[in-house]
Formats: sequence, structure tokens, C-alpha cells
Amino acid sequence: MSYKSSYDPGQWKVVCDVCGREFKANQLRQRWDGLMVCQGDYEPRQPQDFVRGVADKMAPPWARPESSDVFAFVCTPITMQGIADYGVADCAQADVDRGNRPVCTLEGSSCISGFAISGCSVAGQPFPGMLVTLYPDS
Repeated sequence: MSYKSSYDPGQWKVVCDVCGREFKANQLRQRWDGLMVCQGDYEPRQPQDFVRGVADKMAPPWARPESSDVFAFVCTPITMQGIADYGVADCAQADVDRGNRPVCTLEGSSCISGFAISGCSVAGQPFPGMLVTLYPDS
């Protein structure tokens, strides 16, 4: 229903804020967002606008600080030896050589003398790199 040109005492012409058509002032209503609208453009406010969320309790009911790490040192036959790079502090005993150590060469023979190759290593050897045995020339 649009504006009809007629005289109504105390009424004036107004324009709907949504559709732009002319109406009498008593035919418009104020919508929830403050706009003055006609009956066709009027809509109630969405009920979900009034819903409020409930805050979650994120904290645990009780807490305690993290305990410090405890290291238990275990002495093995290898770490009890009094040989450099095999014995471990508080485990090594002087003059103990049980023969429990890795072979220092790739061939499995005893070391005569050695040199190191960079980029490779043998665990437990005091040389920086892979130890290669040098055999005397025959």
C-alpha cells in the first residue's frame, strides 16, 4: 500500500527508509535498527541476537609445577674401564681394562697407528673421524 493523496489532519508525507516509497507518518514503524519502515519492510529483531555465550573454565581444578629431571647413572662393564673415552665419571676405576671396547679398525685387527678421515667417525675413539689402520710395509 503506497501513499494515497488524501488529507489527514496531523499527518505528513514520509519516505520509507528501505523501499523509498511515500506513506503517511502513521503508516511507518521504527525497526530495531532505528530505520523508519513500512509494513512490508518491517521485520522483528532476530532472537539469536540476544543469546549470550557461557565462558568456559579453561584452568584445571589444580596444578603443580613440573618436577626437575632426575638422571640415574648406570655403570656398565664398558663405562667402568679406566680408559679415556670409555670410562664415565663416577663409574670408571683406575687400572681396569676388561677388554670390552669396540675394535678401532674397520678390519677388526688391533691398531698399530692411525689417522682420521673427516666426515666419518667410530664411536669411542679419541680421533675425530674414521680411524684407518696403517700397517707397516713388508
